[in-house]
Amino acid sequence: MNAGTGWAAAQVGYCSNVHPTRDLAGLRSSIEQHFQGVRTLRGLNEQDSGLWISALAASELQEASARKDFRSLLQRSGLRLTSLNGFPYGQFHQGAVKADVYLPSWADPKRLAYSLNLARVLADALPADCDQGVISTVPLGYAASWSPQLQQRAEHHLRQLTASLTRLHRETGKKIVFCLEMEPDCVLENTDQAIAFFHHCQATDPHHEHLALCFDVCHQAVMFEDCYQSLHRLREARLPVGKIQLSNALICRLPQDDNRREHVLKTLSDFAETTYLHQVKARDTQERLLSWADLPAALDDCAKRPGQYPELRIHFHIPLFSEHLLLPELSSSQIALSQTFDFLADHADFRPVLEVETYSWGVLPATLRPTTEHAQLQGIAAELHWVENQLRQRQLLQSQVREAYADAL
Repeated sequence: MNAGTGWAAAQVGYCSNVHPTRDLAGLRSSIEQHFQGVRTLRGLNEQDSGLWISALAASELQEASARKDFRSLLQRSGLRLTSLNGFPYGQFHQGAVKADVYLPSWADPKRLAYSLNLARVLADALPADCDQGVISTVPLGYAASWSPQLQQRAEHHLRQLTASLTRLHRETGKKIVFCLEMEPDCVLENTDQAIAFFHHCQATDPHHEHLALCFDVCHQAVMFEDCYQSLHRLREARLPVGKIQLSNALICRLPQDDNRREHVLKTLSDFAETTYLHQVKARDTQERLLSWADLPAALDDCAKRPGQYPELRIHFHIPLFSEHLLLPELSSSQIALSQTFDFLADHADFRPVLEVETYSWGVLPATLRPTTEHAQLQGIAAELHWVENQLRQRQLLQSQVREAYADAL
């Protein structure tokens, strides 16, 4: 998309990792049921999408006949495939995913093989008017189990990736860019780390133009970052951002009153579910960042140390339109989303892919969770309408698609 044009409603998509899919058959079914359901609710003839394609489905799509059928399905469904989610490797909804979502890491050759499969799929499926596609991926790995040896292997695999993507660009005319997604408790979790890593890549990898950043708003809000300032710093450092995932974190402000605080913590415990990892951050009185690997550990610590942590920020993707949930003390990080939209409004030459990513509809507390599949699709459509309104308020919503994502970075 060229500078200054903004986004059409059809170019604001959502990440399909909200829908369980195991293999290619499941992916096809999800496109036909879920994607088309959301597109219809929005009243659109076509819509961009950040599909999540599992490693198994990506492998199945290496067959030429399978890719041909897949392109036909995309066309019939009105799905313009401009972006993929290449973060979760396998099952993302069954059992306890937790820290396994970061496996295989970029130190594992399985991550490289999966990513190259995705790149071939996206290059083959990009719309004719779109010369570039982006794929989000893990921020190297989970920091608690990282080492210098793993870092070295990860960088080696990323150099293999970018060299292969350069060849793919030369062969197909389609440029595929992998976007590392900062996430709490990972090797890349904050803006300082991202800048340092990308400056290293730019100095050591001749094909680094195939690497960029995926900026997830929830993640940076959990890290207590001002998203406007973070994006400004990334821009000043000449670090490319290929995708912004629009997501909303959960914030808990703990009251001083003992009875009320106990009630707030009990209500917050309803979000401590068993499938996903919900990292928690807080600041102490010296503004130092404190961390808990998952929400249950934070709840236990807060109960033992009353008044020690006035505010918790939790990695739990809640619906974008949510301002408060269940209690006044439980709010969202919508201010971080506003900071992000304001940055987009102030920088007309910055037009990344925009993608809603609320994958946790199915694990919300029972009183907030959709009771039917159709209700969940309505919720996703409502999030997308909310984004459209945010863009419209800033004169960033276009009435029609005029340009493709040729200059997304």
